[in-house]
Amino acid sequence: MTTATDSKRSTDTAAHTDEQPPAQHLAKNRPHRSLSNLTLRTVTIFAVLPGILFVTFAGGWWLTIAALFLMGIGTIEFYHMEQQRGLPGNTLLGLATSIAVMLAFHFQERTIWISAVVLITIISFLLEMNRSHNLQRSVLRTATTLFGILYIAFPGGFFLAIRNSQPDGLQWLYALLFATWGTDVFAYVGGRAFGKTPLAPHLSPNKTVEGALSGVIAGIFFASLVLIQAMLLTPASFILLLIAPFVAIAGDLFESAIKRFFGVKDSGVPGLNPFPGHGGVLDRIDAMLLVTILFYGYLLLQGAVWI
Repeated sequence: MTTATDSKRSTDTAAHTDEQPPAQHLAKNRPHRSLSNLTLRTVTIFAVLPGILFVTFAGGWWLTIAALFLMGIGTIEFYHMEQQRGLPGNTLLGLATSIAVMLAFHFQERTIWISAVVLITIISFLLEMNRSHNLQRSVLRTATTLFGILYIAFPGGFFLAIRNSQPDGLQWLYALLFATWGTDVFAYVGGRAFGKTPLAPHLSPNKTVEGALSGVIAGIFFASLVLIQAMLLTPASFILLLIAPFVAIAGDLFESAIKRFFGVKDSGVPGLNPFPGHGGVLDRIDAMLLVTILFYGYLLLQGAVWI
């Protein structure tokens, strides 16, 4: 028989449970990845990493083809996500323009990307007007097509421009990669080991302040090692490295906001994922997109890269 005391105790327990601090809820409710999925992620990393290091070291067409492949898939993923909101960009036009933009940076021909962007804007708008006869809808769909190009293709072109900068393009590219990877990996490791305080629960519930701090420290450390051995570490470049991990985290959160806006769990397109266990391509390069823009801007101010 349930007594009044038992009822009160049950009520108090429920109230105590509801009043748990957010950090306790986060630790309790954070999903644990299965061992098999974690193993798959690890195997994928070790399988892909040598290829990434090779193409970045080789540069030239090796790097351009690899970048076109990844950015092409990322572009398709972006337009695929947009379909959930009913205002998708034009995948075919967006993909073709993205390729043109990246090739422009490979050949260092400014007129290619300028012409491509102007042309895609006009063609996309005319096609949408012919389809819907609605000015507002046509403008929105043209804007979403352009945003996919600006968000993915231009950072991809900047990535190629950094590698092609002389005489230290490879070193700057490795600094970029290590700043991004160091932040990403150690934010994940630090979050799992020490994470208690939510970083941005509405955008990415599993990210924590403790994990982010771990990532920031690691990103600065590993990128600094690259520039030290290349004798490129100066007060100005060190400030760049101090900023880079924060930009990497912002890039990750920005893509999380995009996925939340479009109502998808990950960016992947079924049957089109080169990174098993890692979601989509955009889920892997989201941080790198913004960090690439940061490094490109810095080197542009130094007169070291082409625009």
